Amino acid sequence: MISLRRGTPLRVCIVAPYDLAARGGVKHHIVGLASALRARGDSVDILGPASQPVHEEGVFTTGGIISLESNGSANEIPIFASPLETLSFFQSRPFDVIHVHEPSIPSLAYWATWLTPGIPKLCTFHAYADAPPLLLRIGQKFFGALQFPFYARGLAVSEAAAEYAARAWKRPLSVVPNGVDTDLFAPSTETGREQRTVRLLFVGRLGDTRKGWRVMLDAYQRLLANGANVTLDVVGDSSGVPSLPSLPGLRAHGPLALSELVERYRACDLFVAPSISQESFGIVLLEAMATGRAIVCSDIRGYREVAKPEGAAFVRPNDSTLLASTIASLALDPSRRVAMQIFNLASVGAYRWPVLAEQVREHYLAAIASARHSGSRPQRDPALEGSFSLSTSKRLASTNPANNTGTV
Repeated sequence: MISLRRGTPLRVCIVAPYDLAARGGVKHHIVGLASALRARGDSVDILGPASQPVHEEGVFTTGGIISLESNGSANEIPIFASPLETLSFFQSRPFDVIHVHEPSIPSLAYWATWLTPGIPKLCTFHAYADAPPLLLRIGQKFFGALQFPFYARGLAVSEAAAEYAARAWKRPLSVVPNGVDTDLFAPSTETGREQRTVRLLFVGRLGDTRKGWRVMLDAYQRLLANGANVTLDVVGDSSGVPSLPSLPGLRAHGPLALSELVERYRACDLFVAPSISQESFGIVLLEAMATGRAIVCSDIRGYREVAKPEGAAFVRPNDSTLLASTIASLALDPSRRVAMQIFNLASVGAYRWPVLAEQVREHYLAAIASARHSGSRPQRDPALEGSFSLSTSKRLASTNPANNTGTV
């Protein structure tokens, strides 16, 4: 049986709920956590759905994805994930703990939970909704009754997410927030910027109504009409929205690689996050903070848990007039922007992935200890050590160079 000494490397499986071939906050959380755990010596595999091949080390994917509208956003989820493929995956490799994200989302999370008796499990909740519809509330409780008894512990990325999950999860939840890669998202080495036009930055899917793109666009048009010396860079998928209007200083970049996204953060003077609602946490706020940017954001629950008044100007959601006036005020106050930048840089350290990974790992050890004390944790099977073959699945494949049998 595994030793519970903190230095013992763990074999971890993280189960993702959404399309790993697409961008998204939950995927970034999972990838960041896995990377930090591997850096400290643990073995981590990520299992999740993908709509196209994913060439990332330690990532294993399955199909069965359909797109569903939920909580104001389109979600690509593995409703038709194969139980046989999932069983084959877990039979071919041993794990000490399974970490399921958004455990109520069918069906990969269900197969990963139900088909692995004896392996300790815990879950993390990410979602938040201000006023979920009746059908969603019923689904929360129904699926929670099926899933939650299998988990030794529960985590949430924010107090808002914990409150939302508590509609169905009736045990204590620990908050371990989203993190940010501060090696990648770091301030520019450029010093002494010359006075120039104030550059605004918006990051998010334009077709996702939660992100407030229409509010941002209207505020920008108001700023231009009032003679403000500003420009606006827009990063994100623009599918599902009309073509961007031809406005002075408006530049659309589409989705960007992370390295290019970092450069956009570094180049801006004000990062603007005008989300309307339904945000459990502001990962984009963390990215802006880590790159040393001043922030203007909506005064919503999930954002207030991340940004603070010393580093961000909060505005009433869905109010483009107030958003424009707040931006105009900060555009004329460079000293305040500098103070906000300094505060944000000093605050982001608590969200570094190595720090958060240690917190999550403590929960892994507690879940394993609980299973050991109850006598349900099986012995490690030496025959499985180092085994990374898949005997029956044609869909699941590893991108690990040691087992480069194909793409996923």
